[in-house]
Amino acid sequence: MGGKKMGENAKKAAGNARKAEAAAQKKAAEEAKRKAEEDKLWEQGTKSNAKKEAEAAKKAEAARRKAERDALLAAEEASLPSKAKGAGAKTAQKKTRGTLDLSQLDGDPSSKKAPTLNASGIENALDALSLTTSPDTTKVDRHPERRYKAAYAAYEARRLPEIEKEHPGLRRQQRIEICKKEFDKSPENPFNQVHVAYDATKEEVARVKEAERKKIEARREKKTMTTNDYDDKMGSSPTTLNHTPGDLEYAGIGSLSKRIKDKRKRQK
Repeated sequence: MGGKKMGENAKKAAGNARKAEAAAQKKAAEEAKRKAEEDKLWEQGTKSNAKKEAEAAKKAEAARRKAERDALLAAEEASLPSKAKGAGAKTAQKKTRGTLDLSQLDGDPSSKKAPTLNASGIENALDALSLTTSPDTTKVDRHPERRYKAAYAAYEARRLPEIEKEHPGLRRQQRIEICKKEFDKSPENPFNQVHVAYDATKEEVARVKEAERKKIEARREKKTMTTNDYDDKMGSSPTTLNHTPGDLEYAGIGSLSKRIKDKRKRQK
């Protein structure tokens, strides 16, 4: 009896050992499978993030280029003088800088007594155009919130690469925060441009336009002070190019041949 019992215990122990080994192998296989699946998911996530970042960078670059094109187009349009009537007017036009009449910005186009602002030069013309960036220049912007998102997207696309160069150690979110703070104070922010409430009356719009016109006129006068002093000394506009060699030296241009001769004399 004792020998039979011992034989049964040995068989039972061997069976338990086989079961334990099979369970351990099964667990190891499951662990290996789970690890392989995790590695696969990580790899897919990395590829997906890289693809998303590439697409975001591509969109940002496209938005930046579009913003640059729009800015160049606006500057070019502002610098073009209006068409003059008659040969005499054309001759006078060649000797003067282009002007911008802000009477076009009045709410009532039929009014002939509206005050005008003659803005000479590209910078002053852009100052005048800054009265409103709406396609319809007869209205002050009533809904700046509608343009805020697109304006910020263009600003961010242009500034983020610059901020990255200025602060290479910052994370992307930190650069975005800097960009947002700059945009809050930027003149490109629609809320920092001339706008009124959506339900403003004509009188309120007129008052806002008049205040902005006075502000632009004061800024323009400061910018043109040095230009006017130059014109008084030269006797004509710098754009006519009807200057003597002495005038050119005064203007800082000088003659290239004269500079070369002077340099050769100094070398001798």
